Amino acid sequence: MTDFLVTAAAVTGVLILSACLALLVRAILEPFMLEDVHEILNPPETLPGDTPGCSETHCPGSSPPAAQGLKMPGFTAVFFTDLHAVLCPVSDKKLTGAVFSSPCDVILFGGDISNHGKGRDKGLQRLSLIADRAAEHNIPCYAVRGNHDTSITADDFNRSGFILLENENVPVPASSGEPFLLLGIDDTGKKARSWPALPTEYFDDFPVERRIALVHNPDYIFAQKNIRYSYQLSGHFHGGQIYLPFSLEYVLFRREQLSREGIRKGIFIKNGVCGYISRGVGCVLIPLRLFSKPQVTHLAFSERP
Repeated sequence: MTDFLVTAAAVTGVLILSACLALLVRAILEPFMLEDVHEILNPPETLPGDTPGCSETHCPGSSPPAAQGLKMPGFTAVFFTDLHAVLCPVSDKKLTGAVFSSPCDVILFGGDISNHGKGRDKGLQRLSLIADRAAEHNIPCYAVRGNHDTSITADDFNRSGFILLENENVPVPASSGEPFLLLGIDDTGKKARSWPALPTEYFDDFPVERRIALVHNPDYIFAQKNIRYSYQLSGHFHGGQIYLPFSLEYVLFRREQLSREGIRKGIFIKNGVCGYISRGVGCVLIPLRLFSKPQVTHLAFSERP
């Protein structure tokens, strides 16, 4: 019996060690495994500013627009975020290939070029590669700051070809369908964030269901008592970056309210807004990912007739 227990313990130890090594290998390789994701976002059943009561668990983006009596998507965007260039092993070729894998009306970057300034020039150069190719197809490129971007100026962004939106709005034409209004929200970079007010330029020209907020931290959803946009695009959470049991990666490293509520990546509905949280492209702190592959997302937006 003793020999059996010793053998069982040895086998168990080998299996645990093998599993740990397999996970480590995956964590090393996963930052290279960029995913090209396609999603359709539909306006919430209750629009912001309407009577409260929109479901926070049902996501209209989960079924085709035609099945919900919506207009088919007429506005498309490529969205990526959290480049963190110094810890981003995704190649330029793979990144640009994913960005330009499908036609779009606009290319959006959701902030965090560098790791608090480290890799700043490399990150701006990578944005330039995308913007130069976008210019050949007359595709506009816009960006907002992330919490790591406080040392990067508007001129730095603009020279890269990505126009920085600092609490300002810009109309974006659509190749088919109505134009949308892009609301660019700046990030102060402070842990105790002071959220800026929602910019309201052009609001009279665009209905709520054709307004998109681009803001690095998804918790901006709680910043306004009267939310006047239908879509929000964010990053910041990295999809957890490294999976831990019992969601410990969020418990230990995140203080944001949305992550504490279990809203951490992909499509979500909250406070009458249909949002999308990207897993990002690069890494923070260490160049490892586990069950949270980097991504570039192609988004199609629907609207109610």
